[in-house]
Amino acid sequence: MTGAPSTTAVYPYESQWGDLRCNEPVIVRGERPGRFHDWATDGYATEEEYEYWAAHVCGLAGFRSVLRAWRPEARVVPMRQLIAGAVEAGALVPRDDTVDGLYYRPFLAWIARDFGIDGDVFEHARVADWAPGIGDGAVVLASVSPEIRWPDRPNHRRGGHLVLVHARDADGRLIFHNPSGIGRTAAGAVAEPAVFERFHAGRGIRLRR
Repeated sequence: MTGAPSTTAVYPYESQWGDLRCNEPVIVRGERPGRFHDWATDGYATEEEYEYWAAHVCGLAGFRSVLRAWRPEARVVPMRQLIAGAVEAGALVPRDDTVDGLYYRPFLAWIARDFGIDGDVFEHARVADWAPGIGDGAVVLASVSPEIRWPDRPNHRRGGHLVLVHARDADGRLIFHNPSGIGRTAAGAVAEPAVFERFHAGRGIRLRR
């Protein structure tokens, strides 16, 4: 998997911690993301609130990339506002120390109502089933293992994390943003379909412009 990080692509990169600079310190060294990002600009009331939610908003980070590309009038919607909408819709369910979701169908109902973005859910699918439809105003929030940030290592699970697959290159490789990726596996990551398949849970959400 290769790729040059870029935050100026058609789909601007969004870290789930609000800033790409947070990813490596949080993931690799266990540092607090507030050292690297002004969480108040994302609408959080406290640093504790920021840390609680940021660990669980990979899907909303991918969706915010889509919003910035497709809905310029909504491109400055703060992450905390998106979280509130997802919670009200039942797409995210806060618990004492974690968050359940993203629940796909409540999420789709919410974004259709509030942002006019249509989509559908796929399950029990292989990459080859949905990859040809990427592009021309169609993207996929694909469920993969967070281990995809280290594609050269053996993975021990599939799913549990969402990445935004937004293009394919001339060789058919997938181009995606990983909200918790590191280095070349974050913004504009590139993966052969067979590599992506190894981490893929066979489910996700197609979004159409």
